[in-house]
Amino acid sequence: MALIATDDGVLEWIDANPGTAPAGGSLVLLHGIQGTAATWGDVASRLADKLGTRRAVIVPNLRGRGASMAPTLPHAYGLDDFSGDLRAVISMAPKPITLVGWSMGVVVTLAYLARYGELELDSLVLASGTAHAGGEAVWFHAETLADLAVEARERAERLALTSYASPPAVAGAWASVRAADLRPTLPQISLPTLVLHGDLDDQCPLEHGRRIASAIPGASLEIWWGSGHNLMADDPQRFADTVLRFYAAVQTDIFVATQ
Repeated sequence: MALIATDDGVLEWIDANPGTAPAGGSLVLLHGIQGTAATWGDVASRLADKLGTRRAVIVPNLRGRGASMAPTLPHAYGLDDFSGDLRAVISMAPKPITLVGWSMGVVVTLAYLARYGELELDSLVLASGTAHAGGEAVWFHAETLADLAVEARERAERLALTSYASPPAVAGAWASVRAADLRPTLPQISLPTLVLHGDLDDQCPLEHGRRIASAIPGASLEIWWGSGHNLMADDPQRFADTVLRFYAAVQTDIFVATQ
């Protein structure tokens, strides 16, 4: 575990694959709106086992989670705040970086790209996400913090989350995600991109994954038939193997392109 100092406070990250060569770059795994770094526990350990010393596996806790800063007001948990947190993580992580986002992690990734661009990144894996929630991707219905706390606990149990963010963090993030429209960012993405989505996703319907994949030039869509929103909990080994196959294909393409 390490702490990164930022202008707003500290951010925690877990290095799930210590001892790797810095020149190998890293996989950075981004949790969802309610989750924490613990969401990635099983997947991160499997990635580390297969990667050996080739590439780091970095799992940050964005603000409001773990040992990271925890503002008390919901307005401190907007997408600009989260994309700034991600910028701090990327500045410290070994380059180049593959961003792997799940659920809100997809939205944070797109917000980051819109704000900072693709420099230092080599590929994207976008799982169970949306570029525009609209009226279809509805993660929460509650209007008050008290009701949201109850709904958040129930949602965490359904998604098999072992730890989760506080109600103010969830409320602020959901307000920002619900208002965001990152669809104009998608056609500007030039990174190799893999989109993963379950056909039984009741939090973010499959059509959102289809829209992301069709709008990003050259992106691939892999549908997990019979899976819901939390693909990592459904099958952590399959998730890790899928990311590793994509990583290997991207590295081969980069190698060929530089010859």
